[in-house]
Amino acid sequence: MALQRNLADSMTAIRAEQKKSLSEFAEELSISRSSLQDILKGKGNPTLSTVELIAEQLGADPLLLLSCPESEMRAAVYLARLLDWFRQLPSEEQQEFSAAISTLLAILTKQRE
Repeated sequence: MALQRNLADSMTAIRAEQKKSLSEFAEELSISRSSLQDILKGKGNPTLSTVELIAEQLGADPLLLLSCPESEMRAAVYLARLLDWFRQLPSEEQQEFSAAISTLLAILTKQRE
C-alpha cells in the first residue's frame, strides 16, 4: 500500500506543479483519465510497465515515483524548475547567481556555528 500511496502523492505533486487538468495529465501520460483517477486515489494498481511509462513521460526515475512522499516530490519538482530556469540564464548571470548563493550559504553556515 505504501508504494501506491507514494505513487499517488508523487503524481499529485507533479500534476499540481504543472497546473494540468486530469484530462491533460492523463493524455500526457498516455493513460486513460479513469486509470489516472484510480492511481491518484491510491486505488489503482498499475503494472510495472505502466509505472515505467509514466516515469518516462514525466522524465522521472520510476523508483523515485514509488518511494518519494509528496512533500519531497514537491521539493524535487520545484528544484528541477529552478535548475531549468538557471540553465536558461546567460553565463554571466549564472556566475552572479552562483556567487550570491555561495555568499548566502556562507552567512547561513556562520549563523549555525
